[in-house]
Amino acid sequence: MAVTCENKNGVGMVTVSGFLNAPVVESFHDQFGAWFDSQPDVKLVIVDLGGVNFIDSLGLGALISIFKRVAKRGGDMKLVHPQQSVKLVLEITRTNRILNIFDTMEEAMRNTGH
Repeated sequence: MAVTCENKNGVGMVTVSGFLNAPVVESFHDQFGAWFDSQPDVKLVIVDLGGVNFIDSLGLGALISIFKRVAKRGGDMKLVHPQQSVKLVLEITRTNRILNIFDTMEEAMRNTGH
């Protein structure tokens, strides 16, 4: 798993690739948390899942945990570009009812007010 986090004009852009599963969830959560704590002005986080080819229940839990952390700051989180297998897991688990999922970055940005 690889994670990059950037602040682009006040929007947190998080890119994840590889597996988002039990062996890497703690690292993912820690990397995001350290970055997010250093960016107090970020209230919108967009997570690009295009490079994630597998997600398990702990990976879903990590996304929901991050969503709660962003929401606690008064912000919002969007997921973009999930591969079909990841999108299917998000739908089967009904995580798509909690987290907004968009096919493209542009679509996500249009639905944020930014």
